[in-house]
This record gives sequence, structure tokens and C-alpha cells, in this order.
Amino acid sequence: MTEFGPALSRRALVVGAAMASTAAVAYAAVPRRSGNRLVKHRLEDLIAPQIADWRWVSNKGVVTTTETSDNDGYDQQLMRVYAAPDLPRIMLLIAYGSTQGGSLQLHRPETCYPGQGFRLADFRDLDLALGVPAVPVQARAFTARRDDRIERLLYWTRVAAAFPRNTAEEYRAILASVVTGTVPDGILVRVSTLGDTDATADQALARFAGAMVTAAPPLARALLVGGAPTGQRG
Repeated sequence: MTEFGPALSRRALVVGAAMASTAAVAYAAVPRRSGNRLVKHRLEDLIAPQIADWRWVSNKGVVTTTETSDNDGYDQQLMRVYAAPDLPRIMLLIAYGSTQGGSLQLHRPETCYPGQGFRLADFRDLDLALGVPAVPVQARAFTARRDDRIERLLYWTRVAAAFPRNTAEEYRAILASVVTGTVPDGILVRVSTLGDTDATADQALARFAGAMVTAAPPLARALLVGGAPTGQRG
């Protein structure tokens, strides 16, 4: 052994230990998926066929999240039309993705509607209180027009425990989850009605959304507005 041997050996041990520590930290920092909450469940079984005065009457006429009809990265989607006497007909779309980040992100209506020929206007940010007990939800509303179709929309997105109103907020919500070691799930909940473009439509849409969350079983409530699905079996 040379006169530098012991020093080099000690240096090798220090470097090796540092590399092992770095590798361990890097492994621990790799984000883990939060998990697909719908592995054993279907959205269509979790959302009630009757919500307040509205009853599910059809699946047709709902604008899809993309120009194609496939799930496009979502684990499950639900599209329904609800009707009630003397009330606006409500179109419901729910799209759930168990993994948010990279190329897998929610398709916001501000993107998918113009992609299908709609012009957007009359934007409003809404602060909703949904369910019992009430959960504060940050939502958006706007009007979409194409030919003779005028549609008033209200929607929110949930990413982990946040309700981002735009893509920048969505990125921040994803990053906040990833730095804690979790790849978040996400959901888009969109309700809309044809013909009305004023506050009356927003009130009907908000009422429907609140009744839907109130009627939801624990797992569906956790999907729609976050939190743990306490009391959920299976």
C-alpha cells in the first residue's frame, strides 16, 4: 500500500457514504401516486340519478372534454343531462384522472370549447360553498357560443386539496403535491345549461352542484370536493 493508501481509502468511504445517502434521499423524494380512487367503483354508480328536483333523462348533448370521444388520459368520465319541471335543463360532465402531471392534466373548458368552435365570453370567478358541511370551492363561469347554441357553464377543478381556476394555479397545485412526495389525482366537474347567460343560470347551476355534493356518498364527495372518504366501504 502507498503512503496515500489510507487517506484515499477514507476518502473513498466518505464519498461512497455520501453517494449512498444521496441515492437514499433521491429514492425517498420520488413522488408516489396518490392512487386511483375509482379502481373498485364507477362514476355512474356514485352520482345520483336524481339531484334535488332534477332527474337524469339522457346522456346526449354534452360537449366532451376533447374533440374526440375517448377518455384521453382520464380514468373515467361521466356525461349526463338532468331535467326538472320549470327549471333549466342541466348538463353534467365529470372527468377523473388518478395521475396529474406531465402530459396528464385536466382539460379545461377554456381550451376544449374553443377547440370545438365555440367563442367564450362573460367570465366570472365564483366562490361556492358546496355540500353539508359546506366545503369552500373556487369555481369559474362563462358563456360559450357556437352558431345558435348559447351555453352557460360553471365548473371547478380539484387537484389534490386545491381548486385551481387556471393552468398556472393547476401547475402550482401539482408541484405542491409532488414536493411532498405524492403525485396528485384530479377531477373536472362541469355543469351547464342552454339559453340563459345571466345570473339566473349561475344560480341554477350552483344549486344543482350543491345538491349533487350533498347527496353524494362519502367516496363521491371526496372525489368532487376533496377530503378522505370516511365511512366508505369497499
